[in-house]
Amino acid sequence: MVKLKHKHESVILTLQPNRSANWQQNKIIIMVMAAFVMIIAIAWSAVGVWIILPFAGFEAGLLAFLMYRVSYSTYQKQIITIHLDTVTFQAGVYYPKRFHSFNRDKLFVKTIEAQSEFEQTHITLDDGHQAIVIGQFLNQPDRVATLDHLKKAKLHIHIEKWWKTR
Repeated sequence: MVKLKHKHESVILTLQPNRSANWQQNKIIIMVMAAFVMIIAIAWSAVGVWIILPFAGFEAGLLAFLMYRVSYSTYQKQIITIHLDTVTFQAGVYYPKRFHSFNRDKLFVKTIEAQSEFEQTHITLDDGHQAIVIGQFLNQPDRVATLDHLKKAKLHIHIEKWWKTR
């Protein structure tokens, strides 16, 4: 998901992954699946196949852990603020954990265009001293929208194959 906001003389570009379910919805799915697995395990245990109980518990625990990790990663956010003379980059989950500042005149947006429908455009902020890949979690239409917003903000765009046109 790409959000663009104009504030005074600055442009704020917010990048977030698309989220099909929030953490509350994921907890409901985990509880329903765990209850279903445990009902089946208890039924088999009542018949005498008690050895299934630890495996059912492991399965429910693994499902909960993996759904938590996936849900956690959907809350990451990247904020690119383009001022008149600087560009700032903030990234993190729930709150900014990484912060980088670039001089706008020395900053280049390096792109590698997708060569097929199975590839994705690669976007990097680079000033010669530090390079940051942005939008790794975005789908292709959102990456193209991000690149379009960066072009409209009049940043220097370097396309890997500049002789090709869209």
